[in-house]
Amino acid sequence: MDQEELKKIMDVHGEHLLKMAFFYLRDREMAKDIVQDVFLSFYTSSNYEERGTLRAYLTKMTVNRCKDHLRSWSFRNLLFTQDWVETIHKQQDPLILKEERTELAITILKLPMKYREIIIFYYYEEYKIKEIAALLELSENTVKARMVKARKLLREKLKFED
Repeated sequence: MDQEELKKIMDVHGEHLLKMAFFYLRDREMAKDIVQDVFLSFYTSSNYEERGTLRAYLTKMTVNRCKDHLRSWSFRNLLFTQDWVETIHKQQDPLILKEERTELAITILKLPMKYREIIIFYYYEEYKIKEIAALLELSENTVKARMVKARKLLREKLKFED
């Protein structure tokens, strides 16, 4: 793969991967770092075999990197100060601001990770239950159960905020 091919892939899939990483991490800069790392890894390893869609492959790489980051010692021991959080919200990209402006998106970001990812894949990415199960390496019944619980949590949170 040459650099031109990579540039085309980045143009086509970059925005999608950034949104996905942001929904997992809720941190604009870290989401950018993760997406950059995914593209760099994709370019250097180049062991991709066309078995499905490239978008699904890159999404899976991004999700795995986000989960690795969330499990990392450095992330779990990071102390968040109010000033730091306010600075991030003032400096966000227009792409992310557009997603955050809706009340539903904000509520989705408040869900626990295992419910948030199901909602994002199903409604935002329009994956089928079977595809989500394969992507997250869960059973279809687990995905369905989490979807029911996520919808219930969303309903409760949206009623409470009204």
